[in-house]
Amino acid sequence: MDRASTNRTCRARTRLAWASGVMAAVVLAGCSFAAAPPVRYFEVRAPREEPHEGAMLPSVIVPNFSCLAAYDHLRVVLRRSDVEVVTSRTLQWTTVPGRMMAQAVRFHLEATTRFESVRRRARPEPPYAVEGQVQVIELSESPTMGARLGLHINVRRTADGTVIEELFIDESTTADGTDPADGVLALRQLLGRILHDLDERVIQAIENDVRSGAAGS
Repeated sequence: MDRASTNRTCRARTRLAWASGVMAAVVLAGCSFAAAPPVRYFEVRAPREEPHEGAMLPSVIVPNFSCLAAYDHLRVVLRRSDVEVVTSRTLQWTTVPGRMMAQAVRFHLEATTRFESVRRRARPEPPYAVEGQVQVIELSESPTMGARLGLHINVRRTADGTVIEELFIDESTTADGTDPADGVLALRQLLGRILHDLDERVIQAIENDVRSGAAGS
């Protein structure tokens, strides 16, 4: 075989090897994409609160809550053991927990019909603010699927900054199934119970403050 023929053969083999490599990469990439699980999005909306009887109370604001760094993101936190928590790329909240919990509190307080208005913010500030921090929001995988929620809540008189009620909440519950969606449903029910008690505490604290005349002083 002459040199020209040899060169043509080498070039053909090189092109064939390159094409085979490209096709293999495409196939592998396709398998990788096909195997990637879809992202599942969850939101937590507490059951609606029933109206409460009683005199109308002043307006309140409920700003978006702060959140401890370990939970201040869209990824759902899963507890693997007493000492280990992980996040999941494929399980995510529809909004960050601080905003989600504040929205739930606003929704619940407004549904009691006891306040002139319940807003995220207002100018001028109304007489009272309900402020919070999400300290724990997680699903547990072991030994059974469950949920845990921890909140720190302050009811503050805005005129002078006095905290008239402070609550530390940390509660857990188990789910009926083993899927993460079952854990989120359990979290929803847990949040409903927590907010029902929170409504009572907030209303009582503001009632007592209004009765004392401190809000207008």
